[in-house]
Amino acid sequence: MIRKFKSLFVAAACIAIAVMCYTGCTFNNASSAANEIKPIVLPAPERPTGQADVINLTSPKLETVRVGFIGLGMRGPGAVERFTHLEGVKIVALCDIHSDRVEKSQNILKKAGLPEAIAYSGNEDAWKQLCERDDIDLIYIATDWKNHTPMAVYAMEHGKHAACEVPIAISVDECWQLVNASEKTRKHCIMLENCCYDFYEMTTLNMAQHGLLGEIVHAEGAYIHDLRSLN
Repeated sequence: MIRKFKSLFVAAACIAIAVMCYTGCTFNNASSAANEIKPIVLPAPERPTGQADVINLTSPKLETVRVGFIGLGMRGPGAVERFTHLEGVKIVALCDIHSDRVEKSQNILKKAGLPEAIAYSGNEDAWKQLCERDDIDLIYIATDWKNHTPMAVYAMEHGKHAACEVPIAISVDECWQLVNASEKTRKHCIMLENCCYDFYEMTTLNMAQHGLLGEIVHAEGAYIHDLRSLN
């Protein structure tokens, strides 16, 4: 009985040592992989001649950022109100097809003790006049989804940086329109989605780029935002 127990003990010890050695090797390999960043590169359409990516794009410092807002319905007024608290910002122009919405945002400026902005309203192309001004640096877009991409592209083509509420595009083709416009004009274009940059997303991206997740062949995501009641 004692001999049998000793045999089992020795066998268990050998297995434990083997597992520890394997785990140690695996951990060391994982640690080595973790120290090597491997940026995730996906296939992309052929870039137009003379265009370069904007990953490291920088722009000259602006002491005062002059802003124009397009779309003052749901989220627009809230954005205007937040900008009134920022130093180094001047709200130059406001635009919405409905004049009463423009007036509502003008009242936000008045309440904050700021000067009235130039107003654009009354027709579906009024926003283009705002984009064509030469005293604006940034266009903030908070309109309906179908106009996000064309407005952002038009803004960049007229020398403005573009910031757009989600979704900034509704198709892959529109995404590439934005990329091409940003590369061509060397203007920044950002989707105003904070959840792209919080702890969870940045940590997951960092893990993937360090190879901790291996080869990623499939991913799924979900967003609970039921809009069926609006139909």
